[in-house]
Amino acid sequence: MTRKTFSAFPAWVALGTSVIFSPFIVPIVTAIFVVQKHATTNQEVMLWLAIVATFVTVLPILAIVLLFRFSKVSNLHLRAKEERLIPLCFTLVSMIIGTIILYKIGASSKIIWACIAYIVNSVVFSAITPLWKISFHTSVTTGCIMVLVFLVNSNLVWLFLLVPLIAWARVYRERHTPLQTVIGTLLAIVNTMLVFYFLPISG
Repeated sequence: MTRKTFSAFPAWVALGTSVIFSPFIVPIVTAIFVVQKHATTNQEVMLWLAIVATFVTVLPILAIVLLFRFSKVSNLHLRAKEERLIPLCFTLVSMIIGTIILYKIGASSKIIWACIAYIVNSVVFSAITPLWKISFHTSVTTGCIMVLVFLVNSNLVWLFLLVPLIAWARVYRERHTPLQTVIGTLLAIVNTMLVFYFLPISG
């Protein structure tokens, strides 16, 4: 292995980690496991996943593309915190609409709970972002891991071992400071636990 290839290896790991654990991808993967656990028919699985994918990922990404197309944001990765508020607000509204649709069609209360937890986290981080560029990669992943632990299998707690890798990747790529990744993680834990306390899953 050449010196150049070796030195480039961490950069590729950091990039791959950032892509795999994108805030737009992790919730969908989480939803797949939650839906398969609590849906009773294949039709429910497909319908609920389609709604989650549409309102959590597809529509928000489309909004960002359109904002970029009309020069409302400087790049698709929303690196500048000042440019994140409008896309975040659109994403939040989209998620709320998707959650209401799931409720109206009689989706499992577990799915609704997961959506509410995600919305609460999004509200908190959207409020912080204009002031401080908190890490959505670590916060979203942390929140989703907690959802998996609560709703799928408590043994999945080992997934928290991935969070330091994600934090390292974001710092290595100079997208965040170490503190921004740590605070994102801690706030996601606190927010999700508060949802669990005030809206018990068993209820």
